[in-house]
Amino acid sequence: MNNILATTSSFGKGSPQILKDLQEKGFNVVVNPYGRKLTEEELKELLNQHRPIGVLAGTEPVTDSVLKDAREYLKVISRVGVGWDNVDKQTAGNLGIQVFRTAGVLNKAVAELTLGMILSALRAIPLQDRQIRDGVWQKRMGRLLQGKVVGVIGFGSIGQCVGKLISAFDATVLYYDPVSIAVAWARPVSIHNLLAQSDIVTIHADAQNQILGETELLSLCKPGVIIVNTSRGGLVDEKVLYQALVSERVAFACLDVFDQEPYSGHLSQLENVIMTPHIGSYAQEARIRMEEMAVENLLKALGR
Repeated sequence: MNNILATTSSFGKGSPQILKDLQEKGFNVVVNPYGRKLTEEELKELLNQHRPIGVLAGTEPVTDSVLKDAREYLKVISRVGVGWDNVDKQTAGNLGIQVFRTAGVLNKAVAELTLGMILSALRAIPLQDRQIRDGVWQKRMGRLLQGKVVGVIGFGSIGQCVGKLISAFDATVLYYDPVSIAVAWARPVSIHNLLAQSDIVTIHADAQNQILGETELLSLCKPGVIIVNTSRGGLVDEKVLYQALVSERVAFACLDVFDQEPYSGHLSQLENVIMTPHIGSYAQEARIRMEEMAVENLLKALGR
């Protein structure tokens, strides 16, 4: 049986034709039955049950153990997304399992969400919306993006897209990245200088180690900074961020990603936080193209 396991929680919902196309090519598509990110054990169970030749993978942990359990039948993993740090690529390579990702397709979707969060934080839009719904008519003074210093941590394709949008608002763009990229509208700086100078810090790093911890949030960041993370939850220490928000060392936080998802922690109790449920890729046009590209990568790898 040519089974394909689609582990992303919403695969094919925006474009059912993708599923039909796979079926017409002789594949049986098994979709995620949980409607959320899979755990390692849940992924193992689904793989063992359906023995797919390919996986259209989400952000679930595709570990050494998972791959070794599936080595007899699994031929390709096609990530429905830009990042692939959740996949043990070394083990996959050793086992002859091909791994692909949909690089570049999400740049504008994530960048526009990031910009929307920044503007919402500066003008306190979510809070004032909630207050009107609660019968409170209270005007709160906001701030402009124009003239602000915005620090971009991680200046790959998404970070550059964010920076370019922000520069159109006449804001100063600084960036930190191991690779220096020459653009007229942004300046490379050290991570310490970026944190010290930036009114807004937005993270777009493809990394696994924590970037903003106790020292960064409570000592190095400019007082009153806005923190934005649409990259990976583990890059920000959420407990320390909570302390920094309560003390107002950090004025506002905008978070699309969390260390544990779904998120149910104390940050949801604060008014100076905007939270979205990992929707960076959830722009209809980008999502459809991302799924199409993931399927194209899968079929190419399988010689179909």
